[in-house]
Amino acid sequence: MSKGSSDFALTLQSIIETAIDGIITIDDKAIVESINPAAAGIFGYSPKEVIGNNIKMLMPEPYHSEHDGYVHRYNKTKQPKIIGTGREVKGQRKDMTVFPFRLAVSEVILNNRVIFTGIIHDLSEVKRAEEEIISLN
Repeated sequence: MSKGSSDFALTLQSIIETAIDGIITIDDKAIVESINPAAAGIFGYSPKEVIGNNIKMLMPEPYHSEHDGYVHRYNKTKQPKIIGTGREVKGQRKDMTVFPFRLAVSEVILNNRVIFTGIIHDLSEVKRAEEEIISLN
């Protein structure tokens, strides 16, 4: 690795580690390869508790049971349902509470491997504020 690419890798790692939003990468079998501190905090886990496990550990039902099927179908057909778009979904924290978040998923081919990257923005406070406004009206 040249000094320039080494510097770039360090810069990229610093950006990921300090990002406000959560960033999670999984392989083509839905196994978590990386999770930044923001994502770990959002879900209430340490990175070590998540890395190496199936991403569905962070999902409530029915998504938990259905996720492997989604991944299998995409790997077989290459027809995206969520890849390349953003949408609101539900997550499940370590304490089993369910919360809303915005998820954007992208596919990256790196060294002949498929990696999926999820960017996560917790919507709990936004939803709480919306409910308060509705109740005041």
